[in-house]
Amino acid sequence: MKKAITTLVAIALCAAAVHAQSLSENSYYQRSLELEASARAAFDEGEYDLAADLAAQAQENALLSDRYVAKMLAMRQARVAIDEAQSRLDWATSARAAIRFPDDYSGAVAELALARESYAAEAYDDATVHAYTVVAFLSAVTAEEALPAYFVVRELSAKRDCLWRIAGLPFVYNDPYRWPALYKANRKSLPDPNNPDLILPGMTLAIPPLKGELREGVWIDGKPYPTFEAAKE
Repeated sequence: MKKAITTLVAIALCAAAVHAQSLSENSYYQRSLELEASARAAFDEGEYDLAADLAAQAQENALLSDRYVAKMLAMRQARVAIDEAQSRLDWATSARAAIRFPDDYSGAVAELALARESYAAEAYDDATVHAYTVVAFLSAVTAEEALPAYFVVRELSAKRDCLWRIAGLPFVYNDPYRWPALYKANRKSLPDPNNPDLILPGMTLAIPPLKGELREGVWIDGKPYPTFEAAKE
């Protein structure tokens, strides 16, 4: 009997020692240390039953400490994941992903809401998964390059600039058939508002966005610009 009790106490004390090496400070851990000390004292005094009971309590508190620390680590991981997801979503918002990648963006918004709901419910593992899914949804989102918002009519040696030719430029609308959009936006500034064929070199034409694409600044000859995507219409 004494041998069995001695073995039980030894195992419990060893387990408590392992926990002491690996777990953060918390009330359960502190209590396990107190019970461990009491168990040792009882054992040294020959109170083997009491020592076994105290050792069992020390082990139980060490296990509670394990669970507490695991919960805290899961909570921290979820919090970090949610913060990263929010940061990525903020960036995607600034990149106008809601317009450029509507399905991915709406999926990310929904997953972030689920992550926050799971976190509030202390379902931290689920919260982390939802937060990681936000990042996955936004993985294809890229920064948007601006297209020019204004075009200065050129004086060409061969064929003169016209709304048809300007609309067909890749960085304007990439399609000459979109010239009416330029005419509508610039009609009042034309020499003859009723004649879309009459534009003069040096005139600055506004290039209105067709489907929410980012446009800013005046076209600079030689500067690389992205190509307007026909799919935006």
